[in-house]
Amino acid sequence: MASWVEIDRLRKDPPKFKSLAAHLLKLPDANWAEYVERFLKYVAGRPDTELSTRQAKFLLKLRDDKATHFTIGGFSVAILIKNCFQARFDLNDDRDVEFIASLHNTGRRFVTGRQLGWFVRICKELGEIERYVHV
Repeated sequence: MASWVEIDRLRKDPPKFKSLAAHLLKLPDANWAEYVERFLKYVAGRPDTELSTRQAKFLLKLRDDKATHFTIGGFSVAILIKNCFQARFDLNDDRDVEFIASLHNTGRRFVTGRQLGWFVRICKELGEIERYVHV
């Protein structure tokens, strides 16, 4: 999650937030919801005025959700996916099993910012990452 300092800096910097919105719109396979795409187009093309704090926070959340993580706390995500896949039947939730299987079966070597918390929770549940490790 973005800090309040980062949110405040972004909202006051039109070239920066316009560039970020345009970049997010161009991401391949972004599959933005219609309201998100409208928001990004609005921000990318708006006049040189500040964003509200809420708009800047939402823009940074969208950025963070699309970030890719190849390592987590020094651990290789590719190896964690492989190990979690091998231990997937020790999970109590079928959705967790499906999630790990989908990461493994597609050959993914990273997780997105949106998937990060879910993936870390599963890794901790399976003992692949120690419970005291904060990501």
